[in-house]
Amino acid sequence: MRAWVLLSAVLWYLTGVGWQRSSERTGKGFIYGRPGHPVKIYVKLHHNSPILACMDFRRAKKETVDPTYLWIGPNEKPLTVNDRINITKTGKLKVKDFLEALSGLYTCTLSYKTVRAETQEESIVKQRYDFLIFGKRSDRRIFPEPSIHLLPRL
Repeated sequence: MRAWVLLSAVLWYLTGVGWQRSSERTGKGFIYGRPGHPVKIYVKLHHNSPILACMDFRRAKKETVDPTYLWIGPNEKPLTVNDRINITKTGKLKVKDFLEALSGLYTCTLSYKTVRAETQEESIVKQRYDFLIFGKRSDRRIFPEPSIHLLPRL
């Protein structure tokens, strides 16, 4: 009977039942979001956050025409680059020396153009990605697990 319970627990864990697996993390360490699903990330205090990409994994594989990125921090104000916040030209965010006060919702809006081949008509697409970042004090595992999982190296 114990073996059956253990096997059930392992299968439950591996399938991700019970928590949302709504992000993808590449071997390069980028964490991608998925539209409409906040990604939960736990960062050890006084360590750097993983690199958050302002797009989903599928969009990253496609050509994106004239992208713009707007990151909003937990205080609901646009983030600006400083000693602690790093935002690249490709819309990736990294928070250095993470403090508990920095915990909260980080939202990025990606805007890009699409062009219809037949008519050459341009339109602008906007997509929002939410990342919930929490500071943690120790190396203890957190349950439920953060909503990320690793993908094979690209």
